[in-house]
Order: sequence, then C-alpha cells, then structure tokens
Amino acid sequence: MPSLPVTFTELFTALGLIVLGAIVQGSVGFGLAVVVAPFLLLINPVFLPGPVLLAVVFLTIMISVREREHIAWSEVNVSTVGRVVGMIPAAYAIKFASAQAYDMMFSLAVLAGVVISLTGWHVRLTMRNLFFAAIGSGFASTVSSVGGPPMALAYQHEEPAKIRGTLSAIFSIGTPISLSGLWWAGRFGRSEALVGVLLMPAILLGFRISRFTAARLDPKHTRPVILALSAAAAVAVMVKAVVQLLHP
Repeated sequence: MPSLPVTFTELFTALGLIVLGAIVQGSVGFGLAVVVAPFLLLINPVFLPGPVLLAVVFLTIMISVREREHIAWSEVNVSTVGRVVGMIPAAYAIKFASAQAYDMMFSLAVLAGVVISLTGWHVRLTMRNLFFAAIGSGFASTVSSVGGPPMALAYQHEEPAKIRGTLSAIFSIGTPISLSGLWWAGRFGRSEALVGVLLMPAILLGFRISRFTAARLDPKHTRPVILALSAAAAVAVMVKAVVQLLHP
C-alpha cells in the first residue's frame, strides 16, 4: 500500500475544491480542472496532473452515461486521434522538466486556455477544427489537467446537452491517453493513483448536485467567473516559480 503523499488538511481542502469544480463541470460540460487545478498546485503539487485527471475521468464517464443520447460519436473519434497527437510532446516535456519549469509550463497552459476562452473567436465545428482543438487539449491536459478550453471553443455554439454529452465522452476516452503519457514520464504511479481515488467521493457529490444546477447555470454567466479565478491562481503559480528560480 503506497503512503499518502499529502496531509489530511491538504486532502480535505482539495476535496472541497473538487466538489465545487464537479458542480460546474456537471452543469456546463467543462470547468473542473480550470477552476481547481491552479489552487491544487499551490496546495500540493502532487495533486497534478495525474490525480486530478484520474478523478475527472470518473466524472466524465458519469456525465457521458447521463447525456448518452446527445453524444456525437464521429466527433469523439476525431478528437481521440488529436488527443494522442497532443499527448506525446507533452509527455516528453514533463519527463525532462524541473519542478520550476513544470510550474511555468502549467501556468502558461492555463493562461493560454483563459486567453482562448476570452478571444471570442467564432470557430465553426468542423472535423478539421475539432482535430486541432483536440491536439491543443491533449497537450494542455497532459501538462496541467486543464484540457477543456480548446474543446469548449470548438463547441461554443452547440446546444448545452450536446456539449455536456460529447465533451464528456471525448474526455472519458482522452484522459486515460494523457494518464498513459504521464505514467511513461514517471509522473503517475501508485501514490498519485491513490490520491486520485481519494478525490472521487467529492466528484460524486458534485455530480449529484449538478443534476439540480445543470438547468440553472448559464455558461455565459459562469464562464467569466471561472476564467478570472483560473487566471489569478495561474499567475500566482507563475510568480511562485519565478521566485524559486531567483532564490533557489
């Protein structure tokens, strides 16, 4: 049995954050990692990216089952190929990065996601655009667990039910792809898997609550709050990395 690499205080704090993130993702189709990942990295780096990805795949599978009638499987297939393409360079980058370099990559991945979400680009949902969005999502998800923004950009004009169902199916298949890359890079082992399993009860609680909030939370209203919190925490991670580089 691997030892627990986090304190109970860190774990309970993470569980509270995961509940909030699961409510958001269960309601609008994405957002858990965007909301909580930067804060978890500040609490304890062991939470990312593997444990959060493992916990999130539990959520996306449940949402996929709930919204299975709205899944566009041809789009899931294209996205899966793109996810593999994006995961490979991310795994190589993580394998050879120092802790400070990883923090910088993480912050840049999160901030890139925020910028993408704020650009207001009107991207049509074509198989070509979806493939390139999936490449970006695969890279960002493997590095930071925040793979939602590129995909949300591709699906911004679709119906909410299709967004929840299809994105959840894409992430349900794509997340194990990222986890395999992290395992190869030495960043996902038994200890990280244990932490991910311990986060799953919070996922289940947030998912159950999202059944009541899915029809009430408007993505247009929740997105600015999600992005502001994410950007602020990502900047804090970046500042921390810079300080550590200047004062090792």
